Amino acid sequence: MKYFFGFLVSIGLVILVFIMIMRGFSGGSEQPTQKPLSDYANTATEVQFTVSGPIVGDQQFKSYQVTVGRDQTMIETRQGYEDTVLDSRTYANNTESYTNFLRALDFAGFAKGDKDSPNKDERGSCARGHRFVMRIQDNGSDKQRFWTTDCGGQGNFGGNVEEIRRLFNAQVPPTDFSKLVNPLRI
Repeated sequence: MKYFFGFLVSIGLVILVFIMIMRGFSGGSEQPTQKPLSDYANTATEVQFTVSGPIVGDQQFKSYQVTVGRDQTMIETRQGYEDTVLDSRTYANNTESYTNFLRALDFAGFAKGDKDSPNKDERGSCARGHRFVMRIQDNGSDKQRFWTTDCGGQGNFGGNVEEIRRLFNAQVPPTDFSKLVNPLRI
């Protein structure tokens, strides 16, 4: 009888070890959760959205970029692939406005994307359409950089680009936005 109990205890230990090993393997695949963007509201971290037009000659290539931070919002219009600034406007911002903006970006999926994707370079993609780059920057270095196009199925971004574009464009007064961006035809 004592051999029978010893056998049962041995089987139980083998099953326990097997379960612990399997839990160890499955626990390692958990993705770390992205902290809410609103956590950046009291920092120098900025969020940025860039729109570039179709692939054309350097003199015809146009883009614009909106950068929003705790203290200011800036829009730049650019020409050429080396980003020569055509015009730039800066507007005051505040922490409460920035917090609300960051929360809206969270709801639109600004931080959703595949950080491990080998597809991190948007250059040359969607030659007849537009490329959109979304960044979180801290002291000039990227904490996050995702991109997509309006050609579909390209890039490493997973959020709602149209809502994000609308949110960023709305950070610039409409009359200035029209004067700066409409002549670019992008």
